[in-house]
Amino acid sequence: MDPRPGYGKSYVIMERRFLIGIILAFVLALVGVAGYKVLERGKRPPPPLSVKELTRAPGPPAAPKLVEFSDTFGKNETITDALLRHGLTKPQVAEWVKAARPVWPRVRVVAGETFQGNLYPNGEFHEFRYRIDPARYITVYRDGDKFIPEVKKFEFEMRTVAVSGTIRNSLFVAVAEAGEQETLAGDLSNIFAWDVDFDTDIQKGDTFRLLLEKRYLMGQFDRYGHILTAELMVGKKRYSAYRFQNDYFDDNGKSLKKSLLKSPLNFAARVSSRFSGARLHPILKIVRPHYGVDYAAPTGTPVVAVGSGRVVSAGVDGGFGNSVRLHHDTGNIETIYSHLSVIGVHAGQRVAQGQWIGDVGATGLATGPHLDFRVFERGKPVNPLRKIVPDAPPVAANLLRRFIAQRDDLRSRLYQLMSAENNHATPAPPDVAGAHSYK
Repeated sequence: MDPRPGYGKSYVIMERRFLIGIILAFVLALVGVAGYKVLERGKRPPPPLSVKELTRAPGPPAAPKLVEFSDTFGKNETITDALLRHGLTKPQVAEWVKAARPVWPRVRVVAGETFQGNLYPNGEFHEFRYRIDPARYITVYRDGDKFIPEVKKFEFEMRTVAVSGTIRNSLFVAVAEAGEQETLAGDLSNIFAWDVDFDTDIQKGDTFRLLLEKRYLMGQFDRYGHILTAELMVGKKRYSAYRFQNDYFDDNGKSLKKSLLKSPLNFAARVSSRFSGARLHPILKIVRPHYGVDYAAPTGTPVVAVGSGRVVSAGVDGGFGNSVRLHHDTGNIETIYSHLSVIGVHAGQRVAQGQWIGDVGATGLATGPHLDFRVFERGKPVNPLRKIVPDAPPVAANLLRRFIAQRDDLRSRLYQLMSAENNHATPAPPDVAGAHSYK
């Protein structure tokens, strides 16, 4: 028994009260947590960041927008004059030229040529660009207080196009009427120069078709590339050319090159007197042979060697005036060019086919400016308009199959492009008599 009366009863009561307190505290805690959850659910969540707010995140400031300019160099103008016009001071120009010399030693410009550049919004100079040759340009730009020079290559775009035309006056005019530059007429005439005399053979109504490359820079035409294939109709005769391994061949792989050109002049002449065994001399008024062809042309018209060889003589030759005689490398042939106003070679000199040797004139017995052109084979006179000369080697036998495949591809591309430009059905390429074909 408990020696203290009433102690057991009070202890039990206290124990019960303690236990009830713990339970009550636990219940209150649960109620508090539940109430917090209910309150949190009633609150609206914060809106997400917008795209604009996200892009406004702090970062480096945007580079200032540059002001572009384009200009051309005037007559006798220097690079200094141009830079002074576009925001540089004389001390800055001196520093600019000094900086450019390691990559552009001569620092020279050409009148009429274009240059570009840009300025900062406050008018201060930033960059200068100038084309220093067909493939490269120089750029000099500001980097802090320094000018940094660099020579860079242009990024050209090559396009393959078809060009065609009908000759009503001359090849030059026909090419211009087709919307092209006269240099293209020169390129075309050079291809057929061994077979066609563009002064005497071409007639009204003759036609040409070309597949060629055009080079563009920043979307603007820059210059012509290679003529890939060409067709020329002279009367009823068709001439064809296909570029293969840097040379031109006809439909059958025969080289278009020969040891002699058809004419020593290009485009600026007409035949005023032909090869004859009996001709009345216009000055002497006597009948005698004229073993040459007279080309009437303006004084100063360039005369070229029709073939490679050696200069036998160059100087005054009686009634022929200033004359040049060449001995050629093939076929024991000599050619003579007379009545020149200027002689550009000397005796003993080696000349290449197509090389300039003098200019048309009226020296000696001449009624006006013209070229008297003569051909001798083994010492005997030959009609220059009918001379037959050896050809260059054809396509090698082991390359003929590859040439034929390329020939067919070029012809197909030419006529497809012509069809697309004319917006009608593709015309069939003309049949090639005797041409090789591989299946």
